[in-house]
Amino acid sequence: MIITIAVDVTTDGWKSVVAKRACDLLGSALWGEVQTARDSGCAPLAAAARKLLEARDQAHALVAEILVGESPQDRAGRWLWGLLREYAKKIPIPGEQVYEASAQALRIMGIYLCTVTGDLTRCECLADLAEATGKDKLEDVLTTGLDDWADKLAAPTLDKTP
Repeated sequence: MIITIAVDVTTDGWKSVVAKRACDLLGSALWGEVQTARDSGCAPLAAAARKLLEARDQAHALVAEILVGESPQDRAGRWLWGLLREYAKKIPIPGEQVYEASAQALRIMGIYLCTVTGDLTRCECLADLAEATGKDKLEDVLTTGLDDWADKLAAPTLDKTP
């Protein structure tokens, strides 16, 4: 089902939108290199997306640790501590949307690379995106997720000094 959704969505028009957004984000020279180095597949992009989301989760855990501290010894205190800790993990962290949008952008670029090589069956980016969003929302994320790039991600700047 996931492959069918991806094949239906990843048309030539979708590929050109992804290529344009990626080119705008990364620059034409770098994106050109990415497109010609298709032999690596999407695995490095999938791994980077996972690391971004792990970093976001670690930041939430750090906020919880700072706010709540160590668990008390008594049973009632531990229960309240656990409640506070879980709540603290849910506190929005400024900029956390960038982690999510960046991970999504990497995954969509990875799916692009897999569609170009014609092998979505082993696409880690597609599998991860489907797991993160749910199969029922995958089509929406693949199509509307492209719009998040322009809104949430700034193009990286390259240091041009020798």
